[in-house]
Amino acid sequence: MFDIMWTLVTGASKGLGAALCIALAQKGHNIVVHYHSRAQLAQEVVAQCRSYGVQANALCGDFSSAQGVTDFAAHYLNQFPQTNVLINNIGVYLTHPATNTTIEQWQSLMQLNLTTPFILSTYFAQCLKEKNGQIVNIGVSGLHRQVAQSYAAIYFLTKQSLWHLTLSLAREWAHEGVRVNMVSPGQLDISTDLPNDISVLPMQRAATCAEICRAVLFLVDPHSAYITGQNIEVAGGLGLK
Repeated sequence: MFDIMWTLVTGASKGLGAALCIALAQKGHNIVVHYHSRAQLAQEVVAQCRSYGVQANALCGDFSSAQGVTDFAAHYLNQFPQTNVLINNIGVYLTHPATNTTIEQWQSLMQLNLTTPFILSTYFAQCLKEKNGQIVNIGVSGLHRQVAQSYAAIYFLTKQSLWHLTLSLAREWAHEGVRVNMVSPGQLDISTDLPNDISVLPMQRAATCAEICRAVLFLVDPHSAYITGQNIEVAGGLGLK
């Protein structure tokens, strides 16, 4: 485990995270599947990754507190110190206006969507610098459009903040060869709030996880080594006027 390069995907036992693990494994990445409570699903993702001839392991981590994240990061880096890709996929979604969001929900959204990627990024900084590594943060479409957002207000706020963190780290680490980018989906075909009438979406369909994965694969490809501080929307025109 100490002589090969690793890619960590957080929140990877199902959904987009699992799809990212499998897509990256198909391209030769050795994968660590982070999970919290779905151990069986995580092991199934590990088995799929290994079927492509790469190394893969699952590692449990409770990211509901800053201490939990730091404990995970220390444990992870002890086992997989040669990590050159971090995919911050973990997050929680809440469709509430700001005034209908409880303080507990606010804290949970901030912790998982913003604080966790921040802590992991800073803990992984040294190994990423040593390996000319990179971070890809998973955002949400619409971050560049300065419009009022009340449907999922605090969720959107956390993703806007994550985008600014992406920019800050990209600028700070550029001279050390570390790239930091973002991929922002719109409506996915696995989204919990997918409209009943798909025809209201600009392309009259939702995105697949595979389409999000292709954008991530583009960014982590060695041929994209001069791209940093960028956000690729995979949203099919959602939100465009």
